[in-house]
Amino acid sequence: MRRYRVVQWMMVLALTLLPACRTASSPPGDVLILALAAPFSGEFSLLGQSTYNGVVLAAEEWNQRGGVLGRPVQIVTVDTRCEYEGGRAAAQEAISEYGAQFIVGAICARASEGVAQVASELGVLQITPASVHLDLTTRPDGTVRPYVFRVPFVDRDQGSVAATFALESLGAQRAAILYPRRNTYAQALVDAFVETFSAGQGEIVAQQAYNPEDAEFYNVLQDAREAEPDVIYMPGYYDVANRLVGQARAFGLLQPIIGSDGWDSPALDMQVTAGSYFTTHYAPQEPRAAVQAWIQRYEARYIVPPDDLATMGYDATNVLLNAISRAGVIAPLYVVPTLEDTTFGEAVTGPLYFDALHNPVKPVPIVRVEGGQIVFVDRRLP
Repeated sequence: MRRYRVVQWMMVLALTLLPACRTASSPPGDVLILALAAPFSGEFSLLGQSTYNGVVLAAEEWNQRGGVLGRPVQIVTVDTRCEYEGGRAAAQEAISEYGAQFIVGAICARASEGVAQVASELGVLQITPASVHLDLTTRPDGTVRPYVFRVPFVDRDQGSVAATFALESLGAQRAAILYPRRNTYAQALVDAFVETFSAGQGEIVAQQAYNPEDAEFYNVLQDAREAEPDVIYMPGYYDVANRLVGQARAFGLLQPIIGSDGWDSPALDMQVTAGSYFTTHYAPQEPRAAVQAWIQRYEARYIVPPDDLATMGYDATNVLLNAISRAGVIAPLYVVPTLEDTTFGEAVTGPLYFDALHNPVKPVPIVRVEGGQIVFVDRRLP
């Protein structure tokens, strides 16, 4: 899921709410072991901590209701360190040492691939709350990995939703696209936007890649201005958006601007980007009852509000435990078809079901920068 954002308060939270490996003495047969594979050491450890908070809260809520199929849910943690080899080692540890048949994780793309390879080899079910790389849920020949699922939508979905929003809500017919060069994340978004916008009879009048290291972007802005677009699509990251949007406005480009989930950061300049829209994975501003109830539960447990990783970890855990409960047996072989055939309407980030490649079909939130804050605008299916 994008380039992860670490909020400053998590630095304090990490000191007081550290995850622990399996501590209960109960044998695996008495409990439902759920392994969380995430970075718990190194520079990305706060990502693991945030995910852990959401996973633990989901497990606690299930246990308060009597567990899953009469068994309490027990969370064990294995450290992937955001590395491919770390992911493999973490999955092997979860399976051999703790007897886990189900893994939530990983967070980083390379670690998730390592987990997926081991899980697929040993018939263990993996559901990632964060990894969006298209190849994760498929084999090299393009067929689905039967035991690998993801909860976050893939990048192409938000590119498609941005285009539909531009066409239908903004009434745009001419679009300019400015995006960071040699960036697979941005390229996936651009490709999806172009395809959907063109299919809706819209015209791409300018498409320019820029060097995100540049201090000024007037060369690409000149092309966009001359093309006279109705809307400008700027997938990328908040640090560049702070400069690029400001220069675009100063250069006379006053059209609506749509960004992507890489904008979603406390460091986004609300004054510079005022009036702009962007797509994201989780919008705490959404008035939907499930979202607001989740925020209240999380703040009651952890004091601070949940971020997107905590929320996606919570959703991934609930989707998995719901599927196990529906399957009626604690065995990946039987849980897989339940995941494939069920619509999970209770997810905080929106109702979802899985497509043939085990990617979720779910609504994409759209938000707007307004009055120094983020305002929820809409949520659309790709």
